[in-house]
Order: sequence, then structure tokens, then C-alpha cells
Amino acid sequence: MQNTFGFKDFVLLVLVMVVGALVALAMIQDDRRWEETQKVRSTLSDLEQSIGRLERDLRRIGGAGGGLDEATLERLIGSLGGVGGAAEPLRPSWARDEGEVVWQGEPEFVNDPADDPDFRVGGEFIEIFEAQMPKVMPYLAQDVYARRITDIVFEKLATYDPVTLEPKGVLAEAWQMDPAGLWLRVKIRDEARFSDGHPVLAEDVVFTWEDFILNPQLETERARSIATSIENVEVIEDRVVEFTFNEALFNNLSNTLTADILPKHFFERFTSSQINEATSLILGSGMYRLETVDPDNQWSPATDLVLVRNESHWGRQQPALEQLRYRVITEFVASLTAYRNGEADMMRPTSDQFVRMQEENEDWDESNYSLNWVNMRSGYAFIAWQAGLRNGETETPFADQRVRLAMTHLLDRRRIIDDILQGIGEIATGTYNSASPFYNPDIEPWPHDLDRARELLAEAGWVDEDGDGVLEKDGEEFSFEFTYSIGSETTRRIAKYLGDQCAAVGIRMSENPIDWSIFADTLSTRNFDAITFAWSANAPESDPRQIWHSESILNQGDNFIQWSTPEMDETIDSIRTTLDLDARTRAWHEFHRIVHEEQPYTFLVARPWLRFVSKDFANVNMYPKGIEKSEWYATPAAGF
Repeated sequence: MQNTFGFKDFVLLVLVMVVGALVALAMIQDDRRWEETQKVRSTLSDLEQSIGRLERDLRRIGGAGGGLDEATLERLIGSLGGVGGAAEPLRPSWARDEGEVVWQGEPEFVNDPADDPDFRVGGEFIEIFEAQMPKVMPYLAQDVYARRITDIVFEKLATYDPVTLEPKGVLAEAWQMDPAGLWLRVKIRDEARFSDGHPVLAEDVVFTWEDFILNPQLETERARSIATSIENVEVIEDRVVEFTFNEALFNNLSNTLTADILPKHFFERFTSSQINEATSLILGSGMYRLETVDPDNQWSPATDLVLVRNESHWGRQQPALEQLRYRVITEFVASLTAYRNGEADMMRPTSDQFVRMQEENEDWDESNYSLNWVNMRSGYAFIAWQAGLRNGETETPFADQRVRLAMTHLLDRRRIIDDILQGIGEIATGTYNSASPFYNPDIEPWPHDLDRARELLAEAGWVDEDGDGVLEKDGEEFSFEFTYSIGSETTRRIAKYLGDQCAAVGIRMSENPIDWSIFADTLSTRNFDAITFAWSANAPESDPRQIWHSESILNQGDNFIQWSTPEMDETIDSIRTTLDLDARTRAWHEFHRIVHEEQPYTFLVARPWLRFVSKDFANVNMYPKGIEKSEWYATPAAGF
């Protein structure tokens, strides 16, 4: 039978197609309804979060007994703008048209001590410093000890979050960065006050930079050396300041936000010479302050420095400890004795002390925290070789790269770590430790190799011409002076080891131990052949210009070894002007390669922080940033 496709078949097919189309349309409509439902749910979720933020802010304002001023209303309304992507956030009146406004929450503790059942207010905490600081002045003092104090007395527009290391507003309520990196506008918190009650204003930020840091009559070269991109600092409103940059650098944001802010009304009373000669003109907005700031009766380096709690501190979070006392004991044995006798509550032990106290005292951990961790401020120990003229007069043997590399080959750095540092630390090969993304993984430490050291010295012209066992060149013996700070048994042992290794290849080395109080002058005048100490960081990524660029040789800058190469200057400039992190990381790896090959420093060891802290104090935590003493409190056992 022959099959035919008739009219009835055609109608049936059309009906089937129509039904199928209707079903498909219904399914599409259901999908659209589902998508719309999800959008509504998302919008409601965003709205709930925004209302929650608004509620918290209103509670804070109500708790402070204040009213809703214009700036607060702008911030609260702006936080509600753009819910669910429906509209652009409303910009506050102080903001520019372009650039995201980044609002900051109120400063708070990572671990609030008030949450502990034993929390109480009061008590004195005593910390031992291992060296005598000659002064405690913002931007003028050049040692880590003074910086530990100024970090507490002064506050910054922003600091690094103790855990994430991301910028976190302190004095700054919000900021707005140019997408092209050429300006930064900052809104200061309305409630911010200096410890004498004066409000923190935009003019204080301008004064800090233009009249203090960038003032050529002040001895602030270290800070000036990394502020070359700042073109202008301008007051926009009483509490709004804007930075203009002459070039887009990766650290424009961090450099400006993390600078200590100084009170104009206080410092403008003094001449440049008075500030340069001062030992402790420190008045800031921080949680602690000097009990009295008397220009005619300043702190003396021969005495303890004491900070008291700033009872009028503007922030909601207040520290528990009544006083912080800083006591200098330059001998590590004496430091440990004082600590064990209860005359101090924190000290930095040597590696030997750190290991020995825990091994020899079964109950040590019952009354002491033994802190050992790598953090943002962990640094590296090194020997710096004078590549320029000593004291502006005499060339040292270390002007030759081959000699510097030979000195590194002389040292068994693994032995130094194992025998002198009790195995604590890793061999350093550059300015970052191996956990940093800026560490070049292709770099291997130069090996301990006396034969290679002799070859390099001979290539540089240093040979034993008269057979007396001492190397000579052009009739001059190879002799040099090794400078280090007194008080450290570890450093003394390293000096002894270096002298023995030098003698093994025919180099005469003499030791020059000096007091820490004259260390800065020794560096500034470049009056040394070789010198050893350690650098520590104050940021997750530091500006290399300060220590390594040729322009930092000038005006007593921190390139005190006076070493430079065009290749290094170009690499540093590339690091600073590269905003893309991946590209900048590659530039950092090139930087690492150059210092490894040139050996302006012999990098000894990348060391963790070591601290003994008495368990008379609680809420002691180790953070990627370091420690936060503002979170600590005295336990009942402390006896206060």
C-alpha cells in the first residue's frame, strides 16, 4: 500500500509543533522567573547587609553621644548606594568624580582583650632593648628601637592589618586613589585627636610631609629618599588632604598612608636645629604618650623611657596596660638575668639562650612565652663591604666585586647558623626570605670554598708577594677593620670566626666594636671598611631605593656602602614604576640576581623573631605583622 501525507496529517503535525512551542515558551518563562527570583534574593541579601552596617554605625554614633553630621550621613548613604547593582553609590562631597572611594571600618583589635574573663586595666610592662638609642624622634632616629616607640606614640593614616597585611585605616576614614596612580585623596576621621586634645587635620598631614620629611634643613634623608614621587600635598577641606605624584609608583599608596602624622601646632614652634638636636620631642595621636613633653627637660639616653596610656585617645579600642617602660641592657647575659629576676617582662634572647632556657628548665613554659616566628618585620643579618671611599678619603679592597665575592666564599654560613645560632634561621641570599614571592627561587647560596676565594683574590691582584703569609697589592697589605656593635655575644663570635677565615687566606682583620649610640654617625660618615648588623622591614614590600639606589649615596643616605651599578639603578627604577604585581615580581627576581652576583653585602642569615615574654601578661599573640602590645593585659598573677 502506498503511504500518502494528507491534509489531516498536516494539521496534526502543526498542532504538535504548536504544543511543543508552547511548552518551550513555558519552560523559558519559568527559567526567567527563577533568574528574577534569584536576583531579588541577592538584592535582599545585599540590602540586609547594608542595613546591618547602617545599624552598627548608628549604634556607634548613639553610644558616643554624638549626632549625625554631614560627613557621617554621606558615608552612611554612600554605603547603601548600589545595592544589588541597581545604582551607583553616592559619592561624598569631598570625593573626586573618578576613582573608587574605599571606606574603612573603625579600628579594632584582632583579639579584643576585653573578651577574656580575666581582663583588667592597669599594670606596667617593661621591655629590654639591647642597644642604646641616641634619640627617639620621628623620621630623624635611624634605629629599630626608636621606631618601636614612635610606632606607638604616633599614628598613621593607615597601617597594615596584623593578619592580612592589607592597608587598614587608622586616622583615615576613607581614601580614593587615582586609577592611573597619580593622586590620592584621604578623608581623616572627624573624631581623631592628638594626645593634647587638638584635632588631627589635613594641615597636619601637609606639615608632616612638606615641612618635616621633605625639609632639607632637617636630618630626614632616610624618609626623603623614598618620597621622590610626591609632587604636592594639599588641603582640600579641614579633614581632607590630597597627594599629587609626579610618577605612578607601586608604593605611592602605602608610602603616604603609613607615614607617622605629626601635629603642626606642636612642631612648628621649633627651629630646624632644635629638632635635629632633640632627643624626645614626641607628641602624637597614639594610644600611648610621654607623660610630659618638655623641650627643656627631654628624655636622656641614660635613663628608662616611659610611655603612659593616653586616657583621651579618640578610638573606641583602648589598651589595658597603664605604662610601657623601655630599659636598655646591652649585655645579653645581663638581660637574661634581669628578665629571670622579674626586672623585665620581655626580652630578645640570643639563639643560644632561646634553646638553652627551654632545654634546661622543665617548668620554663609554665611562666614564659617562648615566641619564635617569621613575620613582616623579620629581617636579615649581613656584613656590608665599603665599596666607596672610607670617610671620603681612602679606597678599601672591597671596591672590587671579586674581593667581595671572595669574602662570601670564606664563610661557612651553614656552620654559623648551626654552631653560633643554634640552628635557628636560614642562609640568606638577598633582601627577602624564601617565603616571599620576591625571592628568586633560582638563586643558590654561594658555597664555602677557600680555594675559590684565593682564586678570586689573586684575580683582583692580591697575592703574597714577599712570602710572609699576608696578601699584598701594589706594596700594600690586605688589612681591614671589622666594625660591629658591642654587647652581642653572637656578633662577637661571628667576628672571631671571620678573622680566623681571613687569616687562613692571608688577610689581616682587626675588630672595631663600637657602642650602638654612635652607629648612625659611623654609617653617615662612611667611616668603616666592613660593618655588620641587620635590616628589618616595616612593610610587606619595601622600596629598594632607600638602601640600594646610587642616589641614596648622597646626603648621608642609607646606601652607606656607596655601591652602585647602572644595571641596579635601572632595575630599582623598574620595580618602583611597575604597577602590575607579576611584572614587578620578575623585576624583584632580577634585583635578587644582581645583589647575589655583586655581593655588596655578604648576606648571612634570614632570622625569625625570638622573644621571651612573661606569662604575667595575657592575650599575647604572634601575627604576620609582628606583635600588638596594645592587646596585652596584666593577669592577677602580675601583682598590680
